[in-house]
Order: sequence, then C-alpha cells, then structure tokens
Amino acid sequence: MTVHTPAESFRHALDAGRNVFLTGMAGTGKSTLLRGLIEERGAVVTITAATGIAALNVGGVTVHRWSGMMLGPRGDQGDEEYFRQLQQDHRFSVRAGFDRVRDCEMLVIDEISMLSGRILQFLDFLCRRLRRCDAPFGGIQIVATGDFLQLPPVRKNPAVPYDWAFLTKAWSEAAFAVVHLTKIHRQDEPDFTRALSAFRQGEIRGSDAGVLHRRVVSFPDANITRLYTHNVQVDKWNAYRLGELPGEEVLHEARLSGPDSQQQFLCDNLLTPQQLVLKPGARVMFTVNNAEVGYVNGQTGVVDTVDSRGVVVATNDGLLDVPRFTWRFDERDKRSAAFVQFPLRLAYALTIHKSQGLTLDSAYVDVRAAREPGQAYVALSRVRTLAGLHLKGWFSGVFVSQAARTFYANLNGN
Repeated sequence: MTVHTPAESFRHALDAGRNVFLTGMAGTGKSTLLRGLIEERGAVVTITAATGIAALNVGGVTVHRWSGMMLGPRGDQGDEEYFRQLQQDHRFSVRAGFDRVRDCEMLVIDEISMLSGRILQFLDFLCRRLRRCDAPFGGIQIVATGDFLQLPPVRKNPAVPYDWAFLTKAWSEAAFAVVHLTKIHRQDEPDFTRALSAFRQGEIRGSDAGVLHRRVVSFPDANITRLYTHNVQVDKWNAYRLGELPGEEVLHEARLSGPDSQQQFLCDNLLTPQQLVLKPGARVMFTVNNAEVGYVNGQTGVVDTVDSRGVVVATNDGLLDVPRFTWRFDERDKRSAAFVQFPLRLAYALTIHKSQGLTLDSAYVDVRAAREPGQAYVALSRVRTLAGLHLKGWFSGVFVSQAARTFYANLNGN
C-alpha cells in the first residue's frame, strides 16, 4: 500500500477533481500548501476567505464580495427569496459577483471555521442556480482550509449554538476529501507541542497543565508583544507605551485611492493602521513579508529614526530602511482600492483575532477573558517556543466547541 505525504495526498485529490478540506492544528503548514496550490494553478484558482482579515492575509476577497451575495440572507429568509432579491439588485458588485461565480473553476475558502453554515448553504444554492448545474456548488471545485477548533463563526446571540459550516447539507454533499496535517512546524519542542494539542481540545491537566502553568509570569518584559481579547485593551497599552518614550510623535497617514467602500474595507481589516504614529525607540512589528529588504510578517524591531520621509527600523540583522507597501482590495484588479503605508504597527499589543496567521518569537498572553471557542488556543499557538510564551494568569477553563470536537473525532475515525 502506497503511503502519500500530505502534499501528495492534497495534489492527488485535486487532480482527481475532488473537493478538498485541508485542515490541521496551527503551524502545520496549511498556508504553505495553499501558497503552493496558488503558484501551481495560477489564474485557475480563485482565493476567498471567511472574513476580511483572513482574505487580506491570503491575497483574496471575502466569500460575500466574491459571490455578489453581499451580506447574505437574513436568518428568517429562504434561499429562493434572497436569490430573487439579488436578481433585482442592479449594483455592479452584485452583477460582477454573479459573473465570477459563473466563470469559476476552483474556489479556495480559507479560514472556513469562521464562515457560518448559513452562508455556506446559500453559496451552494447560488452557485447551482447561476451555473445551472445541480452538482455541489454548481460543479466548482472547492478547497476549504482551516481548523474548526480555532475561531468560530460570529454569533450575535450567546444562547444560540454556533452555526458551523460542517453541520450543513452543503458540506455533506460536497463529499470533501480530507487532508489532515499533523506535523507541527511552528514549534519543535515535544512538551510544548503536546501541551498545545491538548489545549486545542480543551484538555488541560497533568503534565500538559504543568508545562503551561510554569509560563505564568507576574512581571514580564514590557516590550514583549501582548495579546488581548479586546481592542480597548490593545489601544490603551500601545498608547501608554508610546507615551513613555521621549521625543515627538511622527504621524504617517496611509495614502488611499479607489472606491470609498473598498477603502473602508482595507482600513477596517488590515493589520497596518491607517494612522501610523511612531517615535524613535518604539517597538514595532512588520506586517508583510519582504525577503528583498530582509523582514517577515510578525517580526519585531525598534524604530531607529522616523521623520516625514520614512522609517528606519533596527532588527537583529541590522538597520532596515523600510519602504512603503501597497495593499489592494483585489490584488488582481489594479482599479480596485489601494492602501499605501509603511508595513508596520506598534508591537506592544494586538488582539487575538488580528494575530491569526502570525508567528511570534514571544508574547504575553491574557486569555482569562476569552469566551469564544478556540480563541485561547489561537493566542498560545502563535508563539514559536515555550520560553517565548508568557501567561498573565492561570485560567479556570478553556472554551472549546463540543460540536467541533465531535466533528474531528468522526473525521479521524475515533
């Protein structure tokens, strides 16, 4: 019996025309395989994601925008009713979305855990109707990537169960070939990876609990990046640390162009702020990869000099003159909105949601107020080493979705 590597299994399933669910713990290489797919298949692949932040991380657009479904149907609205409503909507964004659905060959949906089941179900309906094909998703080959034991779909009512995509008829009928990555690349310490695996399942006891409990610290280095659950905590700590530094603040305002609604999307979802306020001595984080200049997304450094013309950042590899970077609402459409800014942000604090996709050398993590399934795991799994993990305090429990746990138990045949 031939045993294939995950990359080979992924490629074979795609070549066979199967819909594929690419999953695994944080740091197992899902993004790497996805980038390989994009490089190999090129224009054949359409890249989308469940949220704006996730879409920008993979150079794509949201499922909503790509398909033209806008916000999607109301909770009490049927598929047929909402489809008729969209047919009567003559906005360009809806018409263009419908054309993209008709022309699509392969659709990637990244961070599938954050896409609600209601939206996935309507997407399936919409694709079938627009393409006049009753195969799942109208015959479009779907590549869903993500981890249902990480961040869940947004829900407005805490009394209502999470609307997971895997619970829908659309998911079942898609008959996904599963490629489950198990080898962790982000961390390589056995004790740490085992503890993270247990933490992902909500099981913190015995030696695994001991490994993490030893990382509780009362007075961490003030320069270590802090991960918080809420924006107000992030803004307060960043402002406080910047205010402690001597010297005048320098403001760099992003240069924006293109449609207003697209500009707003970029401002709301990019890790880089529209108004970047810096001083010499400020600890900053790079927000993109730039091998030519010599930095990677999530890497930190200290501002050496900053003025109206530019920013020089001191890193372990020396001084880097950081050029401005251009983000686009749609990387394949040069007419779409552009956001031009230095690819930096203050590194003293950021939210757990905005940390998804990052790898950090160290972080001071406060997950005591984490109330969403997988939120605490996302925070802890950003950190590369056990020595780099610092916990603000011990937690009374970890929130994990039992539905997601059952899904993976059935996936693994347990």
